[in-house]
Amino acid sequence: MSPVLNVGFLGCGHIASALAQGWSTFGASAEPPVRLFGYDIRAEAMAQIAAVHGVTPVDSPQALADQADVVIVAVRPSEVPTALAAVETHLLERPIISLAATVTIAALRDRLPTGARVGRAIPNVAVARGCGLVVWADGTLGDRAEDLRALFAPLGTVVDVPEHLFDEATVVAACGPGFTALFIEAFEEAGVAVGLDWRVAAELALGAVAGTVELVRHTGDTGGVRRAVSTPGGMTIAGIEQLELARLRPALMAAVRAAVDRGRAKK
Repeated sequence: MSPVLNVGFLGCGHIASALAQGWSTFGASAEPPVRLFGYDIRAEAMAQIAAVHGVTPVDSPQALADQADVVIVAVRPSEVPTALAAVETHLLERPIISLAATVTIAALRDRLPTGARVGRAIPNVAVARGCGLVVWADGTLGDRAEDLRALFAPLGTVVDVPEHLFDEATVVAACGPGFTALFIEAFEEAGVAVGLDWRVAAELALGAVAGTVELVRHTGDTGGVRRAVSTPGGMTIAGIEQLELARLRPALMAAVRAAVDRGRAKK
């Protein structure tokens, strides 16, 4: 095995920065160690990811492909055809991992040389803190799939998902932080509404959510955790009654469906 794995970001935007932060902070356990390179048509994006996360900038997509052992396509779905067109002849010998939501492996391979090895990964932003989720599909990576999947392991939990369910998994994993942040924000505001200071309300709301995540992770039983704190006739069950009357569950189901539909509409 090579002493260093050279990872090239084709695109240096938000999610590439999150991955770079995760690898630069938590990648010491990676085997082999990771060295990061990046190219973006926006000079300011390259300068930012280089200054903050130690990614080495290169001056062209071709130079990136030549330098990298694996190329991570980290551009918007609409930009994928242009990005691949610039480097397609350089990619036959290198595995490619696409982070582009809604762009299938078949669509990627249509724009690459015959035999190209392609996989997909959808990380959420928490990979920057080593506690993220990565939705994963081996695609045509073949004998490289295992070691490239392991590349993401220091960043959080890697979940294998059949590609035909990637849109749905992307919403739960990658849109989930947005939904959860909205819930925490609303929880903070509710605390303020009953008289708590903003800072105290924020600390309590975040702590309650973080602690609950750990309880559920340990027990694997969301209903059990909820029942454990719901004393008959008590405060928790009174609040849960209002959340059920407000149709929290159907609202979340509708949010997930709307996000899936929006993603598919962009294909």
